[in-house]
Amino acid sequence: MMSTKFQSPEAEELYFHQPEDEAGDSSVGPAWYGLYQLEAAILTEDSDGFVHMRKYETTPELNEAWELIIHNTYPGEME
Repeated sequence: MMSTKFQSPEAEELYFHQPEDEAGDSSVGPAWYGLYQLEAAILTEDSDGFVHMRKYETTPELNEAWELIIHNTYPGEME
């Protein structure tokens, strides 16, 4: 079996679609994050190029997770 940089086929499919919002840059920082509202998911690409997907049960959970990512990715800029 070939190894892949994607956690799952669904993560790979989402990765090639434009996210509603993005944060970070895996080539210059620890990770890139992509917000996918319709899928209630956040993709994370780490500096090694591996892509992980986290799905959320509700929109408030998704939004709370995204706010935390923004706050941690750009500390001090959101105040």
